[in-house]
Amino acid sequence: MRGSAQKATMRCSHCGGSGVLRLGGCSFRTCLDCLGQGSLVDPRADQRDISAA
Repeated sequence: MRGSAQKATMRCSHCGGSGVLRLGGCSFRTCLDCLGQGSLVDPRADQRDISAA
């Protein structure tokens, strides 16, 4: 897929990929590590040289 904006992602280890954290019996909150998305962008996967040519 040339020219696509895909980035390598990995499952959030804090919430297990669900995007929410259980706080107790019936309490939940959004995972702030992944912002409720369930996955994190791998910052090493898309390293490009952006210097002016």
